[in-house]
Amino acid sequence: MEANVPRKKSRIAKNKKRAWRKVDITDVEEFLEDERLQERTGGLVAEKSDAELFTLEKKAPLIDEEEPVPKKKRRKEPKELKCYSHLLPDPKIKLARKPQPVRNIRDKRPPHVKEKLNSGVKTQKEIRAEEQRKLVKERKQKKDRTKGSIQVASYDLWGDEPEKKEDPFAKPPVKRPKRKATSDLPAVQVPPSGASYNPDYEDYQELLLKAHEIEEKKLEKELKLQKFVREIQNVDTKTLEKTWLSEMSEGLKNHEVENEQDEGDAINTEDSDRISVNPPVRRESKKTKTQRNKEKRKKNLEKLKAQEKSEKTKANEIFRLKTMKAEIDEREADLQRRKQVRRQKWQAQGLKTRKLGRLKFEEPLLEIKLSDELEGSLRRLKPEGNLFVDRMKSLEKRNIMEPRQEAKKYRKYKRKTVIKRSHKV
Repeated sequence: MEANVPRKKSRIAKNKKRAWRKVDITDVEEFLEDERLQERTGGLVAEKSDAELFTLEKKAPLIDEEEPVPKKKRRKEPKELKCYSHLLPDPKIKLARKPQPVRNIRDKRPPHVKEKLNSGVKTQKEIRAEEQRKLVKERKQKKDRTKGSIQVASYDLWGDEPEKKEDPFAKPPVKRPKRKATSDLPAVQVPPSGASYNPDYEDYQELLLKAHEIEEKKLEKELKLQKFVREIQNVDTKTLEKTWLSEMSEGLKNHEVENEQDEGDAINTEDSDRISVNPPVRRESKKTKTQRNKEKRKKNLEKLKAQEKSEKTKANEIFRLKTMKAEIDEREADLQRRKQVRRQKWQAQGLKTRKLGRLKFEEPLLEIKLSDELEGSLRRLKPEGNLFVDRMKSLEKRNIMEPRQEAKKYRKYKRKTVIKRSHKV
């Protein structure tokens, strides 16, 4: 009984997306697939004409039963692979055409320009351009002719310098930027005349005096240090202890006083918070209206007096013209003097050595020969100083290089190798 019960048809709302799966669309898919296959294999059959679909056979069929003479089979050319056919363009797809150039362009030049061109009269610019082209052509031909030949000097090698011909097409040389020198001092300073191997007596004495002054300054410094050392050595132990204690306790008493002052200030601030800063206002001290008016009048009078005084001084300044002129001249002279001093300072800066590094520049030792060391002949003279040190000092003095110190030489001891007792065993 249950098997014969008719089943209810499931009602599906076709406007919902879930109903799409239950609709049969196989015939539509077959039709679309067939169309795609036709497009791939030469186009749609429905759109093609009869001439494209059918061909007329013009050859007559063989009536005789005799077999035809077999022709020589030509060697078939290898067919292109199908995979390469996909690379070829599809004949059904229409390609966009390139825009064709416009042929019939209207001449928009003014009539007077056309007449000038047709007349054949050349402008100065065109004439110059033609001359330039000829020059370039001649130069190129000349270069080609003298390509393999050996060049011979066309002027006297030992005579005066030949005149340089100006090239009209040569580019102007690039100007080198001007760089300000770091110092006005010359690169190689000429030594004094007294340093010669056979010097003049006066020049030699001047050089000796300069060297003597340098040595005296060195001795003064050494003596000063020795004196300071002796003073420290002669001081008693008790005085040393006292000075040490005074130095160590420096600021302790002051610190105690400061603490007391801070405490007093704190108390004062607490009192000031309770009591107001301004004095109390009393009825007797309050000014009346008449008093205020009097004060106002007094102020106005003082103002008027000040104005009159300033006007009088301005009027009297006409009689002070001479003194004013003298003052202006004096001021200008003072400004000129200051300007001169500034200029001299600025000029002197070019000869000074600036501090470039952490070390200060020290003048090199004066190279001098004593009177018993002087030799009359240059061959017997022993050289003084070092050229390398001289050049380095010159670079330092001219602010090109910072002052440097000679590197300290540390002695490297040979490394000791000791075998442990445990390893010996």
